[in-house]
Amino acid sequence: MELEAAKFLNTLMQKALAAVKPDQLIRAHLADLHNQPQTVVGFGKAAAHMALAVEQELGKAAQGLVVVPYGYEASCKWIKVMSARHPVPDTAGVLATTKIIKTLNHSDGPILALVSGGGSSVLCAPADFITLEEKQTIISQLLAKGTPITQLNSVRGALSKVKVGGLAQIIGNRRVRVLVLSDVAGDDPHVVASGPFFSQTPNGAQCLTILDKAKITISNHIRQNLHRLDGQAVHQSNMDTKIIGCGATALSAAENWAISQGVRVHNLSDTHEASAEELAKTHLEQINQHRSQHIQLFLSGGEATVEVVGGGQGGPNRHFLLHLAAILPVDQNIAALAIDTDGRDGSDAEAGAWFTNEMLGVDGLGLQEALINCNSGPFFKNLGTSIHLGATGTNVNDFRAILTWPKTAP
Repeated sequence: MELEAAKFLNTLMQKALAAVKPDQLIRAHLADLHNQPQTVVGFGKAAAHMALAVEQELGKAAQGLVVVPYGYEASCKWIKVMSARHPVPDTAGVLATTKIIKTLNHSDGPILALVSGGGSSVLCAPADFITLEEKQTIISQLLAKGTPITQLNSVRGALSKVKVGGLAQIIGNRRVRVLVLSDVAGDDPHVVASGPFFSQTPNGAQCLTILDKAKITISNHIRQNLHRLDGQAVHQSNMDTKIIGCGATALSAAENWAISQGVRVHNLSDTHEASAEELAKTHLEQINQHRSQHIQLFLSGGEATVEVVGGGQGGPNRHFLLHLAAILPVDQNIAALAIDTDGRDGSDAEAGAWFTNEMLGVDGLGLQEALINCNSGPFFKNLGTSIHLGATGTNVNDFRAILTWPKTAP
C-alpha cells in the first residue's frame, strides 16, 4: 500500500493546487471589465499571476504595478512587477509601496486591486512613529514565537501607513474592485494582506495586547502612538470586494477527486488555526472517532504555527507531520501529507513533506530529537519524502491530507 498511498497523496496534492491557480480563478471576475481602462495595483504571492491573467483578459487597458515576494514574479507586459522580501519587510518593499501610492494618486479612473497572502510583508510603509528596522525586529520576534497570521497581521496593520484601510483613504471615493485570494482561516478579506482596503482604522489597543502577550519589548514612543490608534469604522461605499478562492477551494477539489476514486472523505474544513502540536492531536482525535474497515481520507486547511525553540530547519507543516508521527495509533496504517500551498513551508525551500507509518520504523529517537530542535526539514529529507514545488504562484495557506486504513483491512 505504501507506493499506492504515495501516488494517491501526490495526485491529491496536484488536484488541490490546480484548483487554486489564480489565473483560472480570477477570469470569472473580469468579464464585465472588458474595454474599460483599469489602474491595477496588487501585492502578495499570487499578485503577479493574477496580474498576468488580467492582462490576458483586458489587454493594455489594464496598467499599473504589483509587488510580490522574491521568486513569485511573472512576465507581465503592461503591469509592472516588483519584488521584495517576505515575511520580514525590506527597503525594496518600501520602494514598491511608494510607487503603488503614486500610481493610485495619479489615477482618476476605476481601480482593480489584486490581493493575496504575503501582501502584508511586501506592501510596506512604516507608520510615522516607527522605523523600518524597528518594525523588522518586532515582526521577526513575532514570527519566531509562532504568532497566528490574524494576530500578526493586526500588528502589521497598526505599524503601517497603508494597511488596515490605508490605501482606501488614498483612493477616496474612486471606484475600486478588490479581488482577494484568501490565505486566512475564515476568509475575512479584511485580514488578507492586513486589509489595506479595509473600511476601518488600525486598532492600537489590539496591537498592544498581542505584543504584550508575546512579551515583545517596544519603546515608550511606539507604545504611546499605538494608544492613539482607535480602530474606528470608516464608511466606504465604493468598494466591490470579492473572494476569488481560498483553502476551501483546494479542499473541495481534493475531496471530489478522492470520492471519484472510491475513498471515504472527511473534510475537516480550512479553518484550523493552531500550533502544529495541537493540530496533530485534534486530527488524531478525528481519526479515532471515525474508525472503519475502509480506506478513509481526512482533509484540512488553515494555518499551523510553531514557536521556534531549537536551531533547526523546517516549517509548520512538517512540524505538524512530526507531531502526528509521534502519536500514531498502532492498529492503523497512515499516510500523511502537509504542504504550504505557496510552495514554501518555513525556513527552507521545501513546500512540505509526506510519510507513511511503515517508513518510520523504530527511529523514535531521531523523531523526538527533530521535534525538540524544530528540525523537521532534515528529518524528512533523510526520509526521502520532502516535497519541493518551487514558488507555486498561489497561496491559500496549508493543505493537509491523511489517508488511513486498518492493518487488518480485507
